[in-house]
Amino acid sequence: MSEFSAAVSNKTKIRLLALMMGMEIYTLFVSAIGIATSNSIVFVANFVIAFTGALASGLSLYTIRRMTRGADLLNTYGLGRMETISSIVVGVTMLFAALFVGYETIMKILHPAEQHGGLAAMLLTFASFIASLWLWIRNYRLSQKEHSPIFSAIWRMARMGALEDLLIILAVGIALAFHGAGWTRYLDVLATSLLMISIVKSIYDVFSGSISDLLDRSLDEYHLLIILRELVANFDAYDQVHGFRTRRSGSQTFIELFIEFNPDVKMSSVYELVERLEAELKKNIPNAQVMVIPSRTPGPAAAA
Repeated sequence: MSEFSAAVSNKTKIRLLALMMGMEIYTLFVSAIGIATSNSIVFVANFVIAFTGALASGLSLYTIRRMTRGADLLNTYGLGRMETISSIVVGVTMLFAALFVGYETIMKILHPAEQHGGLAAMLLTFASFIASLWLWIRNYRLSQKEHSPIFSAIWRMARMGALEDLLIILAVGIALAFHGAGWTRYLDVLATSLLMISIVKSIYDVFSGSISDLLDRSLDEYHLLIILRELVANFDAYDQVHGFRTRRSGSQTFIELFIEFNPDVKMSSVYELVERLEAELKKNIPNAQVMVIPSRTPGPAAAA
C-alpha cells in the first residue's frame, strides 16, 4: 500500500499534462505518416489511441486549471469531483479506442495481408516511445505521492502509449527485416492483441478507482490507522471520541472528527488540540481538509 507523502503542486500537474498532450499530438502526426505509407493496422490503432489521448489530456489540463481557482460560493467543497469525472471521461475514451482496435484486429484476422512500408513512421516512433516511457514513470511516481484520479488515469494512458510504440517498432521492424515471409502478416494481429490486453486492464483500473470516489467511500485502512494513531497520541487532551467520517473528492480528502471535551477544559486547550490534529493529519495525508467538531459532557445542572 502506497504512502502519500506530499501533495503535488498544480503547476507540476499542468506542466506534465501539457507535455502529455504535446506528445499525443506528435503521435497523431507520426501515425498519419504510417497510415499513408503502409498497410499496418498498428498505425491505425496508434492514431485512434493518440486522438483519444489528446482529448483526454486536454480535458484533464482544463480541469486542473479550473481547480487552481479553488472553492467558490457555488462549490464550497472545491472541485475535486470534477477531477474524478475527468478521469472517468479518460476511461471512456480508452474504451472507445479499445472497441475500434478490437474491430480492426478482427478484420485483419479475417482478411490477412502482407505488411509493407512504414519505415519512416517507425523511426519517428522512437521519439514518442521515449517520451511515453518517461511520462509513464514520472506520472506513476507522482501518483504514489498523492491520490489523484487524473494522475492515475494519465499514467496508465502513458503506459499504454509506451507499449503501443514498442509494439509498432517491433512489428514493423520485424516485418521489414523479414519482408516476403508469410508469417509476417500476422505480426499486426499479435501486436494489437497484446495492446488490447493493456487497454482493458487500464480501463478497469481507471473505472474501479474513480467510481469508488464518486460513491463517497471512506479512506483505505492505511489512512484510517493514521487518524487513529493521532487520536491515541492525544488521548489525554479530550474525554472521548464519538467517531469520525472520511471521504475523497478527487485529490482532496475530507476528515471530520467528533470529539467530546470535559466542561472544565478551556477553549484555548481545545484550539491547541484542533491545530495539532490538523497539522499532523495534513502532514501525513496530503490535501486533507480536517474538521474537528467538539462537544461537551453535560454539567451537573444539565444532568439534573
